[in-house]
Amino acid sequence: MTTPEICTVDTTCPSAPALPLALRLQHAAKESGLCLDQPWLLRRVLAGGLFRTLAMRFLRLKFSPLILDRVRALPLPLAERSSLFTQAISLINARETYKTTGLGRTRLVDAAVLRRAGEFQKPRLLEVGVSDGVSSLDLLAALPAQTEATLTDRHPEFTRRGFGPAVLILDGCGRVLGLKLFCLYLNLPLEVRLAPFKGRSIQTANPRLAEASPPLSIIRFDVCRDAAAQPYPLIKCANVFNRKYFPDATIRGAVANLGRSLTDGGYLFISQNNDRYAEGEAYFVLQKQGAKLVLVEERNRHEALELFQGATT
Repeated sequence: MTTPEICTVDTTCPSAPALPLALRLQHAAKESGLCLDQPWLLRRVLAGGLFRTLAMRFLRLKFSPLILDRVRALPLPLAERSSLFTQAISLINARETYKTTGLGRTRLVDAAVLRRAGEFQKPRLLEVGVSDGVSSLDLLAALPAQTEATLTDRHPEFTRRGFGPAVLILDGCGRVLGLKLFCLYLNLPLEVRLAPFKGRSIQTANPRLAEASPPLSIIRFDVCRDAAAQPYPLIKCANVFNRKYFPDATIRGAVANLGRSLTDGGYLFISQNNDRYAEGEAYFVLQKQGAKLVLVEERNRHEALELFQGATT
């Protein structure tokens, strides 16, 4: 995998509007609670049953990004550590979304990517919104050996500032995300930005990526504002464009911006996992044809499909 230059560009893509104070307080109340960030407790919660119900619903147990380094340091075989890391990161709230991920989640869209990749002599893939990266591994293993693949996410790392009972956590954009105070986690989706280099980085890449051969990494990429310095013929975007999280205008603008990183004739694959879909997954494919992105394939009626029934510039 290579690490190409990613440049920030001015686009017409609107970000999700800042929440009114009342909704921000509502979000903080919902996503804040008891937080111990202990791997043994995470395992008990993941085991399900009455304990999970009591912990998550009645005790309002939360997990913060601080648990990731603790899971990474566990003296466990790689497969167990990787699985626990994936389940931990899927319980972390990062502003509008949870960083839900998992092995084998995107098998349908991966098959579509592989079919289209055969149209290019030397395929190049840009995958955005990969969370911890494990959902990309099956596709990367199936692509031709000469494929150039780049994994990206808006939050490839968090930053912790402070020690002891009070730790401030910043998101991948350097904005205040939360405050861990003793055994409580206060989720604070603030627009206040602090210098992240003054804290300690918490990497979101799954241990499987670091121990792959060659090692894989995740770089920062904002689907609304960033563009690849050299366009890609294949872009995959899984479990990002959720209409419950983002206004339709933001989704349309983000897709238009991703078109800037596509070669003419290239394909943008947009997918989502949800039990309401047949086969548990839906996707559609847009092809760049001149100044337009044209719908060329769909399966299982992705919730955002109606936004792209025609062409978009």
